[in-house]
Amino acid sequence: MFSYRHAFHAGNHADVLKHMILLNICQYMTQKDKPLTYIDTHAGVGVYQMGNPMAQKSGEAQTGIAKLWPMWQNKGQRNQLPPMLHAYLQHIFELNGADELKHYPGSPYIASRNLREIDRLRVFELHPTDMRLLDEMINRINLPDSRDDKRVLFKTVDGFVGLKANIPPASRRGLVLIDPSYEIKDDYTKVAKAMKDALIRFPTGTYCIWYPVLARQESRNLVTQLERIAADAGAKWLHATLAVGEVQPAQMAAGLQASGMFVFNPPYTLADDLKAALPLVADKLKTDAAGGYEIAHSKN
Repeated sequence: MFSYRHAFHAGNHADVLKHMILLNICQYMTQKDKPLTYIDTHAGVGVYQMGNPMAQKSGEAQTGIAKLWPMWQNKGQRNQLPPMLHAYLQHIFELNGADELKHYPGSPYIASRNLREIDRLRVFELHPTDMRLLDEMINRINLPDSRDDKRVLFKTVDGFVGLKANIPPASRRGLVLIDPSYEIKDDYTKVAKAMKDALIRFPTGTYCIWYPVLARQESRNLVTQLERIAADAGAKWLHATLAVGEVQPAQMAAGLQASGMFVFNPPYTLADDLKAALPLVADKLKTDAAGGYEIAHSKN
């Protein structure tokens, strides 16, 4: 159960979609002068080294951030980028401190760097090695002046258990990222069950569900299940997908070609921000005519 390591996949096209949306929502939700609780169910190590042997072996960053990074290095292009994409690349630039791409931020780093002293951070990771590495980076993945107080929680536990134990948050404002590896088929069922429970416990929270778009029934059914859960709860939703190529039945041989983000209770600005950014991102990342993007959302 501990075979999955995100270091093999850091900075790939799926991370681009996931992290652009996460950063956008963090920045939107922290505009309001009220505390926010961020919950990360499957955190990984927080910051990834692009020169790491795992990253070098997979080369997956070449399907994502490596193709977008030249637009930031070109100052003329940089100033013309859609705001959502500009903010994402600027965040990565600030982590690296230069135009050279040596580090890639994971979700807990992205969130923590956009939270404030009044906010709360709840980070869960079950893989013991990744949690050890995450602990070593706590000074970088943290809220200001909060290493030893109750505002920050890092815990080696199943993220679904951690989520249930922390909602509703005391702040009554929350942003949750749920992104298991889905290497175990039960993860699809666990995501659906977690969302049913979460919307009962904390119906006003904003929940971001990442998933791989695969030629398998569980992947195809997940979005249908999530739409049904949203309808039953009376919650608004947004669904965005990004594909770099055609999704093949022999997915393991071809590599992941597409992924999606399903957001419950999204900011009202998210759809327009995605419509401005995803055409350019999809054009830069696609490897064949099947590459592209889709954005759908609830009508209510």
